[in-house]
Amino acid sequence: MFKLSIAFVSALLYGVAYGSPAVQNTVCSPSAIDTTAKFFIKSAAATSLVWQAEDVSSDNFIFVDLQTQANGSNDQLWSVIPNSNSNSFSFVSAGVASANICANGDGGPLDSAACPDIISARQAPQFATWSVSCQSCASNGATGCQFQAVLEGQCADFLDDTDTTVKLDDCATNQPNQLWDIVASA
Repeated sequence: MFKLSIAFVSALLYGVAYGSPAVQNTVCSPSAIDTTAKFFIKSAAATSLVWQAEDVSSDNFIFVDLQTQANGSNDQLWSVIPNSNSNSFSFVSAGVASANICANGDGGPLDSAACPDIISARQAPQFATWSVSCQSCASNGATGCQFQAVLEGQCADFLDDTDTTVKLDDCATNQPNQLWDIVASA
C-alpha cells in the first residue's frame, strides 16, 4: 500500500485542469465571457474562416464547417454559455432561432443537439459540453483556445483549407487547426 503526497495530488489535479495539449501556455477559461453576446468562432490557423452551422432548419443544423466570415450571417454566430454544474461551456447556434441548439461533440463531425435549459438553468447534455482552455480571455472574447468535448475527450479540429468540416480528433500539442479564437460579432 502506498500514500499519495499532497504535492503529488495537487500537481496531478493541476495537470488535469490545465493540461490541454495544444494550449501549452493556458492561462484562462472564458468563464467571464458575456453570455448575452454573439461571437464568431474563428480558426487561429486560417484566420478568415469561422464556424458556420450548415443545413439549418427550425430546430437543428446538420454539421459545422468553416466558411469565410460574413457579417450579418446568424449561421456563423454563437453564444458561449458556461454550464452551472461543471467548468464546461456550450456553444449555442444563433442560426436556429426557434430553439436553443448547441454544437454536439459526440464523435465525428460536429452536429447539433437540443439544449433547452442552457440559457435558463445553464445546463446542457454532456455531449453538448466542452472544456475550453485559452491563452487569453476577456468578457468580449478569448484567443488561442482549444475546445475539448467533455464526453469524447477529443478536440474540435479541421483537416486543412480544403477539408473544412469541424470534427473531433485526438488532442495534440502541435496542431494549429485545433486552436480557435472567440471573437465578438460587433
